[in-house]
Amino acid sequence: MLKNTLITGMAFLMLSCGNEKKEENNTDTESVNVVEGVKNLSKMSDAASTLEEQTAKLKEMTPLTNDELKAVVPETLGGLKRKSYSAGAMGTVGLSAIDAEYGLESDDTTKRINIGIMDGAGESGSAIVSLLAMGLSMDTESESNGTKSKTTEINGIRAMTEETKIDQTVRSSIKYIVKDRYSINLSGEGYSLAELEVFMKNINTSSLK
Repeated sequence: MLKNTLITGMAFLMLSCGNEKKEENNTDTESVNVVEGVKNLSKMSDAASTLEEQTAKLKEMTPLTNDELKAVVPETLGGLKRKSYSAGAMGTVGLSAIDAEYGLESDDTTKRINIGIMDGAGESGSAIVSLLAMGLSMDTESESNGTKSKTTEINGIRAMTEETKIDQTVRSSIKYIVKDRYSINLSGEGYSLAELEVFMKNINTSSLK
């Protein structure tokens, strides 16, 4: 049941995206998109078989406490100071998560880093992490209005990346999963994707179970 639901949901999203761009693409491009779509559906099907087992295990696990999650967001990150953090806000919906913002010592708010970590344990967490894992299993790439999005490998980790460059401004994000359980969303305002990858290396996930 879970496998079929995940595949159906992701296939619907793929078809929706394809329909939105149909008028802009020529026949050759549409043919390439169809081939890529079939490949991705095959990868999704293979991934779903593994995910179904992993999701069942996650449902039986106990989510981390706020203190345990806080250990992953130290007071400093790559030379930046932690300006704020928030944990436990999503507990009412059965999710264990923490968000932290890092910035320069000065009051400059044009450059900042945000880290969001969500535990995939439990009923709600396992469903969200499974959908992210399904998306990561596909090979996707797009560019529109200054924004480039892509699924790729960073330091041996499968990730969804996005980078937007408009005039003199830049922002980027990296989404990935560690230990088949934790969803991590790293975003940077005023930082390029290459710079954000350096911060990604500095996140210490070893304390996560």
